[in-house]
Amino acid sequence: MKILHVLLTQLSIPPKDYGGTERVLWGLYQGQKELGHDVRFLTKYKSSHPDAIYFDEQLSLESQVEGWGDIIHFHFRYEGDIETPFVCTEHSNSEVEKEYPINTIYLSSKHAENYNATCYVHNGLYWEDYGEPNFTPKHHVHFLAKASWRIKNLQGAVKIARNANMPMHVLGGERFNLRRNPYFYISSKLTFHGMVGGEQKNKLVSNSKGLIFPVLWHEPFGLAVIESLYLGCPVFATPFGALPDIITQENIGVLSDSYAELTEAIKHTDRFDRRECHNHAKKYFSHLAMAKGYIRCYEKVLAGETLNLTRPRAKANIKARLQMKS
Repeated sequence: MKILHVLLTQLSIPPKDYGGTERVLWGLYQGQKELGHDVRFLTKYKSSHPDAIYFDEQLSLESQVEGWGDIIHFHFRYEGDIETPFVCTEHSNSEVEKEYPINTIYLSSKHAENYNATCYVHNGLYWEDYGEPNFTPKHHVHFLAKASWRIKNLQGAVKIARNANMPMHVLGGERFNLRRNPYFYISSKLTFHGMVGGEQKNKLVSNSKGLIFPVLWHEPFGLAVIESLYLGCPVFATPFGALPDIITQENIGVLSDSYAELTEAIKHTDRFDRRECHNHAKKYFSHLAMAKGYIRCYEKVLAGETLNLTRPRAKANIKARLQMKS
């Protein structure tokens, strides 16, 4: 099968440090190539990669995607008119009510439900980029998200770590932030690393006893969660969005909307099975598992079937902030 992925990003693929959707696309490309398919990707980044195509701003998108692939995979909501069969993946949450193409794919069961849809494929990652897990961590936990995003709930993570008397490393923010979601922490038990990626991030995560991830929205998926699992970290998170799809075993983490329950769980990180955390991510959230899921979707579309019964429609206030109990 000839597959063309379209992601109009200016970040590199393969990603150098940052880029969530870019990292997913790289894993998907690797997986589909391993399965024997001919795969290319169209982006706004000028790349020397042999399967990369540079998007020309002077030409229409349609003229640049037609004519080669058996199927086109847009990594955004595409509403244009092309002859080639296509699917779309929605990677985030909508802020307004709107319709999506009938062959739109979501990232988890709750993500699909929030769009009145049924089709979803879990994200996977190319684990060879992550090194090996660490089964003898240091004495700290970590937070991995954009700290300036209120829905990621850095303040809640700090509260949990403080009440559990556990040092925490924050990956994704500085010690103080004066813009949206302002905060300032002076505690010596909090270590801030700013925006980190690549080997530095992997090392920091693998040395941690667990990920604190008390998000306050329906997380579409959560790459930080599967990255942490792969590197041996149990996950302590809220049960919103995709989290119940990922943390499906009691020995790899705890889901709760209670600060007290998550605090108590953090006090006993050694009760969780770091090897099983790693194996769980490797088995269910690999680049190959994701690639196979998408190939099944392509085959349905090429056979004339639709991926959802009706056109998906975003519910209102998907991004509305959720609440936790004390």
